[in-house]
Amino acid sequence: MRMSVESKQDLDAALIDAHRQSDGRKIAELYLLAGELAQVSGDTEKACFYLVHAYVFALQEGMELASELHARLKVLGREL
Repeated sequence: MRMSVESKQDLDAALIDAHRQSDGRKIAELYLLAGELAQVSGDTEKACFYLVHAYVFALQEGMELASELHARLKVLGREL
């Protein structure tokens, strides 16, 4: 499931809500979205920050997404 939000404020609010609910799967998806948005805007450092967070939550939740995120981080030079 790929998530979408209307604005940065919506994304921030959704992340806060997901953290409050301890919804690790949703947190991983939202951090992935934040990373993709940062990457599209050309901010690789910020993208990697969010992608690492997405990766950690995906690992904790046993999501298949973890392997995709690991591969993306390797491509970006962030070997974990």
